[in-house]
Amino acid sequence: MAINEEAQGAKKKKERVSGQEQVLFELEQRCAELGLKVIYDDLHGEGGMCRLRNQYLVIINRRAGVPTKIRMLEQALKKFQTKSAVVPSLRTAMSSSPPEVR
Repeated sequence: MAINEEAQGAKKKKERVSGQEQVLFELEQRCAELGLKVIYDDLHGEGGMCRLRNQYLVIINRRAGVPTKIRMLEQALKKFQTKSAVVPSLRTAMSSSPPEVR
């Protein structure tokens, strides 16, 4: 019975990993849709988000675990969506007619 329990535990762990990898894949797709380029490279730290010549990059240590990669992409998407949401609203506010002076 112990062997059967170990096999079931390994199966659940594999399902969890494949589920996390699916989430990672979906986050990478969302980044691509928004114009964020995701780069995996050898780094000394975890990585981060930056802008280079008007293109946003998310650079992540390729040796990081899947949960870390997911967390970093979620953080980058939150920051990017906040920045992209603010800019159009500012443009709309600036392009509207000036308030009436009485």
